[in-house]
Amino acid sequence: MDVTEPAVASPVLVVGGTGMLAGVVGALVREGLTTVVVSRNPPAPAAFGSLGTAGGVLIPVGADYTEPERFARTLRRAAARTGPFRQAVLWVHAEGRPHAYAAVADTLAQDASVIEVVGSGALAPTAPPPRPPEAFDRRTRHRTVVLGFTGDGPHTRWLDHGEIGTGVLAALRAPEGDRLRVVGRVRPWEDRPSA
Repeated sequence: MDVTEPAVASPVLVVGGTGMLAGVVGALVREGLTTVVVSRNPPAPAAFGSLGTAGGVLIPVGADYTEPERFARTLRRAAARTGPFRQAVLWVHAEGRPHAYAAVADTLAQDASVIEVVGSGALAPTAPPPRPPEAFDRRTRHRTVVLGFTGDGPHTRWLDHGEIGTGVLAALRAPEGDRLRVVGRVRPWEDRPSA
């Protein structure tokens, strides 16, 4: 890690970290951080690549945010084990956000930093500007990462997992004033890939 980058604080919570965010989880553990990754089915450590011997701790937790009470209970147990989360990275589908974010908020440390990862639709021409979810109060530092696309003209494509992971890690390390980060691009809107 470049010494000029802001440090990521431990423990870190990653919700939805077994697919496109698996590289983020692996990097955090390799950097020596205690990282709790929540997914519907607790993953094996091999899902996050070679974690090496950096001294980090990976805690995979099985919980589905579509089951609000169980999800909240599971997060509370994880936070009791690690201490309140200093940082969180959240990839949650829109329909699950209100109760999932409320459960996360109950496990955060004072002045925690939250990265909310959302799709390109958050910056659609007709979409309202992104703003912090109600679950996160003024003690929480909220930032939004919007996942866009890459390529030129008619040859655009959605970002791959590596590009997404790199962008989210950059957001975790960015100065706190950076409230909105687009990974890839979302303009011009009509250049978005069709599938």
